[in-house]
Parts: sequence; structure tokens; C-alpha cells
Amino acid sequence: MRRIIAWLWLVPVPLTFVFELFVNSDPMLTIGNVLAVGASLPILIRVQRATCGVSTLWIAVLGLVIGLVFAAWAQTMSLTVMWLSLVAMTMFTRLATSWVSVAFIVLLAAGNAVVPSLMPDGLIFSLAAIIVIVVAISIGLMLRFADRSLTERQATAAEAERRRIATELHDLIAHEVTGIVVLAQAAGRSDNAALTSTALHRIEESGTRALTEIRRLVSDTRAETGTRAPVASGPQSLRDRVTAYGDQASIDIADGLDNRTGSNHQVGSESSGETSGAPTPTTPGPALGLDERVWPVLDRVLVESLTNVRRHAGSDAAVAVRLDRDESHPETLVMTVTNGPGTGGVGAGSGTGLSSLRTRVSHLGGTVEAGPEPDGGWSVRTRLPGAAGTSAQASAQPPAQPPAQPTAEPSAPPTAPSFEQPEEPR
Repeated sequence: MRRIIAWLWLVPVPLTFVFELFVNSDPMLTIGNVLAVGASLPILIRVQRATCGVSTLWIAVLGLVIGLVFAAWAQTMSLTVMWLSLVAMTMFTRLATSWVSVAFIVLLAAGNAVVPSLMPDGLIFSLAAIIVIVVAISIGLMLRFADRSLTERQATAAEAERRRIATELHDLIAHEVTGIVVLAQAAGRSDNAALTSTALHRIEESGTRALTEIRRLVSDTRAETGTRAPVASGPQSLRDRVTAYGDQASIDIADGLDNRTGSNHQVGSESSGETSGAPTPTTPGPALGLDERVWPVLDRVLVESLTNVRRHAGSDAAVAVRLDRDESHPETLVMTVTNGPGTGGVGAGSGTGLSSLRTRVSHLGGTVEAGPEPDGGWSVRTRLPGAAGTSAQASAQPPAQPPAQPTAEPSAPPTAPSFEQPEEPR
């Protein structure tokens, strides 16, 4: 339908030409109409089909000016020439790229406004011509603004998609690749065949997961589907992350936040003697008063923090994770991920991880702070409204401004993980 509407301007051309051919028998007007139609109509059609640029419209302008000259000679006005002039002015206004196009618009407007005034009592016709000229130029400006708006929306959508893919690559694949590099380094430095075999097996698993995520990302992009729904649904997801990291990490979850009933709320190498072996049997229980949306966000913060510990401090650095309620605001959850100094990781990152985390957390009204520790380690502190009502209200408000980044890297040992200055949040 839009294509049909875009070509409706062709309908009046044969109608006006035939009407003037039978009503006005002046041969000068007929010659002018034939020259104007023959010179301008093919060019206007080609410009409409985008097979030639606006620079070729000068041929149409030349034919229309010749038609106006013949109409002035006959001391009458040509509806055919005027209609084609209006179409040409609309196209010029929509596609103009230089002052030459503006000059052609002025030339056609002046010619179509002056020629009717040469007729007896032609001032009325001249005034009517000026009105339709203004309407034609206004339509051209409207189409120009619509084209510009469409271009901006397409550019914005392309940039948003690029950022989405970059975030997906960083969140899902960069972590797996970091683990592969760390495991490969450990396997290369070890003479233990069993350790090397285990490392190679884990490298294979990580590579398989990375390939699966890449295929899913490509499939989602082609199908234009949304991003993968988060699977984290409670504190157990955080425990699983810490357990998968290794014996160097431990997690402590405060009473009232655990969705398990039992005495064991701590997992990792820093647990007490009773918990260092097989965990105490527990049964599932609800985390009362907590918004279920906070767990995927906390899970993503934990994954990013653990990956940065491996990347910057090394896999031998001790990591302590603590999840508790804020003492002054009990409805706010506070998760702190702290690591000590290590022997060094695989190198610096791109700096997009912290920016992505702050964007995710700010959507629920929370904040993320990262900085060095006095002992040479690094800590990431996340504050997130945990109550269902509070989190829902925070998500409806504008995102909180992220805290200021440290202006300099810590002077402590270079093994502490560092976060580069993030890009602008999405």
C-alpha cells in the first residue's frame, strides 16, 4: 500500500495533459506541455525509484522552465507544468544536498508564481499557485525529516544490537575463554599426569560450552529473538558458582537470605571443620520477602567478579563472598566479593564488564563499587534493593547514577584485579 501511495503523483499527469489538450487549443501551450513532460517525467520516475541521484533533477528543471516559457508566451497557465513542478520541488526539498538544489527550488517556485499573473485577472491564480507551492515544499520537508528520523532509528538500533552482542560475548564466552587460558597455563606448568588430564578435560568442557553459546547467539540474532532468560533463582546459584570456581573461594550467606533450612550456610575452603567435608544435608526453603529478580543480577555480578580475579590476580588468589542485609537499610542486600593478592593472571580486560554490571544493577535501583584492598587485593561491593516492593519501585524510577571510578590503579602488588574505565552504559 505504501508503494502505491508513493506513486499516486503520476495519476494527475495524463489527466491534466489531456484536459488542456482539449480545453485550450493554443499550440504554444501544447508544445510546452510536451517538452515539459518529455524532459521531466522520466527523470522524476528514476529519482522516485532511486536509480539516479538528485543531481540529475536539473534536466527536469530545464524541461519545466521551457514549459513555463511557452505558457507565458501563450499568456496562460499550464496545469501539467505546474503539477510536475510541484513534484520536482518536493523531491528537491526531500533530497537537497547543496545550495544548487535550493536555487532550483527557488527558480521553479518563482516561475510558477509569476506565469499565472500574466493572465487577465491572474493575481488570484498567482496567489493560489503560491499556496500550493508552500504545501509542496512543506511535504518535502516533512519527508526529509521522516527520512532523517528513520536513519537515526536504524543507527540507534544497530548500535544497540552491537552492544547487546558485545555484552553477550563478554558475559557468556569471555568467562569460558578466561578459564580455558588459566587451565592451559596450569597444565603446561605441571608434571602431574592426572592434573594435566583433568585440566584438559575441563578445557574441553569449557570450549564446548563456549561453542554452544556462540551458536545460540548467532541463532538468536538471525531469529531476532530476545536474550536468554537468566537461570539463577536463589542463593544456591551463588553457591554453585563458588563451588565451580575451586577450593580457593568461599561464600557466606546470612541467616534469612538462605532458601535452605539447616545449619550449613557456608561453602568453601574457609568453612569450619564440620563444613569442610561433606555438606550437612539441607532441605529447600523459601527466601521470604526477596524479589526473585535480584538473584540473576547477583549471579552475574559474582561471575564477573570471579572471572576478573582469575584474569588479574590468578587462580591461586583466595576469594571470599559475603551476602548479607544492610544494617541501616534491612531491605537492601549487600554482596561483597573480596580477593587477596595472587601470583598474577592472564592479563588486562577490556573494561566492559564493570560497565555492564553497573547497568544491570542500576535497572533495579542498586549500585556497584569496586576498589583496592589494603592488603593488595580487590573488592567488589554490590548494593541491591532486595524486597519485592522496593525493587519494583526502584526499577520504575530512573537508574541510579553509578559511583565514581577510581582515578588511578592501586599501588599495591600488580596481581590485584583492576577494572578499566567503563564505556557509557546502554
